[in-house]
Amino acid sequence: MQGGLLRRYLPAVAKREPAGEGSGSGLHRLPPGRHGLAREFVVKNQRDRLTAGMIAAVAEHGYNDVTISQVAAAAGVSRRTFYTYFSSKEECFLATYDVIAMHLLESARAAAEPHEEWPERVSAKIAAVLETFAANPDLVRFYLIAPPRAGNEIAERSVLSARRILAELTHETPDDARKPSEAVEKALVGGMASLVARKVEAGEGERLPDLLPDLVELFLAPYLGREAAAQVARDSS
Repeated sequence: MQGGLLRRYLPAVAKREPAGEGSGSGLHRLPPGRHGLAREFVVKNQRDRLTAGMIAAVAEHGYNDVTISQVAAAAGVSRRTFYTYFSSKEECFLATYDVIAMHLLESARAAAEPHEEWPERVSAKIAAVLETFAANPDLVRFYLIAPPRAGNEIAERSVLSARRILAELTHETPDDARKPSEAVEKALVGGMASLVARKVEAGEGERLPDLLPDLVELFLAPYLGREAAAQVARDSS
């Protein structure tokens, strides 16, 4: 599933549309019976629906309490169809998590392309992620809030994601920038995620872009110094 599809159906998931034609995933149901559609199209449609259904169901119930029946219902498919593609809810969750991670990465990199200086590229990447999350706060509930509470491999995936986020934001750090300790860098990513999650849990997900100046300053201060980081933050607002 690519970014264009994410943008098309994820806002519909956030609105909790009732079951029925084009529900849940924001994708049209396949016609019943013999429909003459190419198998490749059917497979893609059903997997996309299950991805959207997993996001919606976990956002509503949490990972530990969600059931495969709830995921299938949110996707508008049968339990049998679910098991055609996934052996467990954990497998479906991890596949969905990786889809979102790739989309966020692609969006961040595309947003940074017009900028030459590292601080502005960091600001653009953070802005792109906030805009994606604001378009559908369920992504925050699924991607940031659910994993740490799930335990085992699910929680470990969120730790790995934090490392990747840090690597993406710092791999172009100029040589003359300060180098904070590993503990400080981990705390930066954790602090940013916490601020985003708290805003969504407060029912202000659509206002996530308002966090941009604070997040930019928070992240850049250990590398540039507070004054320089504050200037980049002001320029981003």
